[in-house]
Amino acid sequence: MLAMWVPELPFQLACGRDGALRDRPLAFLNPESPRTPTLWFVNRLGRAEGLASGMPMDQALRATPGLRVLDPAPQVWWEAQGSLGDLLQHWTPQGQLLRLGEALVELQGTQRLFGPLADTAERIRQELAERHGWDSHGGLSLSATAAQLAAHAEHHLERVADGAEAPFLAPQPLRRLPDLAPRLQDRFHRLGLRSFGDLQPVPLAVLAELANPKLAPDLRARVRGEDRPRLPLLTERPGHARNNWRLQPPRLPEEVALAARCLDWLWSDPRHPRKLVLRWWDVDGEAHTWRASPEDLTAPPLALARRIQQAFLTGTPRRLLVREVELRLAWGLGRERGLFQDPLHERLDRLEPALARLRRRFPDRAVLPGWVGREAPC
Repeated sequence: MLAMWVPELPFQLACGRDGALRDRPLAFLNPESPRTPTLWFVNRLGRAEGLASGMPMDQALRATPGLRVLDPAPQVWWEAQGSLGDLLQHWTPQGQLLRLGEALVELQGTQRLFGPLADTAERIRQELAERHGWDSHGGLSLSATAAQLAAHAEHHLERVADGAEAPFLAPQPLRRLPDLAPRLQDRFHRLGLRSFGDLQPVPLAVLAELANPKLAPDLRARVRGEDRPRLPLLTERPGHARNNWRLQPPRLPEEVALAARCLDWLWSDPRHPRKLVLRWWDVDGEAHTWRASPEDLTAPPLALARRIQQAFLTGTPRRLLVREVELRLAWGLGRERGLFQDPLHERLDRLEPALARLRRRFPDRAVLPGWVGREAPC
């Protein structure tokens, strides 16, 4: 399988928009510290000069006069992560998007279409550079863990031969093991187990006592390079779509311009939704769900978007900040029409063709009805 890594994706996006930002220390402002501005993400050049996440901005500017502090745009970052997934779908149906700028895809079985796996991986890396201007690295191995760490070796393409996974992983420190709990990392460190090679000969029974018995077999396979996970599909099931919106910083429900966002999602497909489920999470991690009724689904997109907004506000009675919204759709062939249609829906139906022509004429602008209002910036 192939691990792709676009290092410092948020900073690459910022440098792509403004070339003057290249080759200088950069940092993003923490959106959750309005009273005392602090740094959120810091690029490599900034870290090399002693800057770190959480440092007060005034202190960082005094220490590094050439530092450029940027406003965060997390929604743009997640959309870029989605673009990475869309590009990988053209090469393989199986894969998984990991942390920001990272992906793991299965290339076995694509040789008859694209040739040797190493050539395919190099073509994917070149396509990322040509289409998005992103500098990326790849790791190719039968082991998912070895592929991820090979990508972080920061060569154009690092290959780990079959059978060489354990020697390749042995010198790597355990802190580089993806998703290793800090509690386990501290426990291994106290016992003198600090690298993959230290943990590879540990028997499974002993490892089950040191870690969770249910997680011990998977942990043993990962440190030895014997993990061969079955990756999910990169695409949604046919006729289904999932749209995510991460709010950064989190906002009050009345500050979320959900109707405008839903209109964009509904207008992006000519079909009409057969099922619609709205989910959102507040800062406490509590999940909320709303399902559209058949009567709601027969309404035009303008009325349906307004109904979604009302359900969202009604389902969030507490004044808690919302951090993520997800809309899941199952598309049908067309919109059902009742024998006796509501007069408001008839007027909205007559308005839809004019809105469609305006969207085609001005593709770079949001064509929205007056009641939606202007979306708050991220």
